[in-house]
Amino acid sequence: MPPPAPPAELPAELPVVTAPRARRPRHTGRGRRMLQHLGWLPGCLAGRLVRAGILLEKIGNTLRFEHFWRRHLAKNPDVVFVPTFNKQIGKHPIWNVAINRIREMAGDGTILEFGTNNGGWLKYFHERLPEDITLVGFDCFEGLPESWDGLPRGAIKGYGLPLELWRDDPTHREQVLAEFRRTGIWPDLPQPNIRIESGLFAQSLPRFLADGVPQDIRLIHFDADLYISTRPVLDTICGQLGYRYLILFDEFYSVNHEFRAWLEFLDLYKLDDWRVLASSEDGSQVLIEVNTRKDPGRAHRPGTEGA
Repeated sequence: MPPPAPPAELPAELPVVTAPRARRPRHTGRGRRMLQHLGWLPGCLAGRLVRAGILLEKIGNTLRFEHFWRRHLAKNPDVVFVPTFNKQIGKHPIWNVAINRIREMAGDGTILEFGTNNGGWLKYFHERLPEDITLVGFDCFEGLPESWDGLPRGAIKGYGLPLELWRDDPTHREQVLAEFRRTGIWPDLPQPNIRIESGLFAQSLPRFLADGVPQDIRLIHFDADLYISTRPVLDTICGQLGYRYLILFDEFYSVNHEFRAWLEFLDLYKLDDWRVLASSEDGSQVLIEVNTRKDPGRAHRPGTEGA
């Protein structure tokens, strides 16, 4: 085979068509040109308009939430309602509903949690599920990356590591915390079927998905609170799943964030095969089954071809 021909020589510089210098944008749309005449108004007023817009969006989404409740919860006799979070029982009732459903699905698989913080949720599920189920926690461990429903950026930071995973050995737990504060490093996790993906989701999710989306996801727990943390995961992972699985939202009542992300996801993917399985009385925690008419997924394992 003859060697490939050398590429044609490229021009040294491409021609560029320029326009006259503009003191302000030359908008093509009439509406933008009209608003441009208000550019003399102070920037603080523009900020107030943005905040007013967010408030109006929140009012609109709250009304949509009430409609969602009437349609998908109040009229569904199969929905399990559990008490609103309190210090005595925490969120264990709806967690237990999810665990019971997972046990019915399969004895193995993958569970993902987005917003691991101190690791208490992972610890609770690990203690009540088969060891063949892998639990993966995602978190930047730096608190909220932006403000959320009145809380400032950096809030809900916790210890900076999933310290609750060492809860069974209080002495070792304190040693782990002391070493982390000294070096910024924590040791191997005590549970072999738990792994942590640290960093912003934009960093950790591509790393986790390097070999593709798992085909045996049983549950995805959304506890990152923010819209910007919830919607990309819904699109990136849930948008690719064609089998039955569960989603547990931890702050579903946050209408401009998790609730809004869910509605937009449904609209984008034209998803109608889903149902609410359980909800707290105030709508904060909501458990949803997706692809209800499909079988649960299963991981590919060597030797299972044609099985």
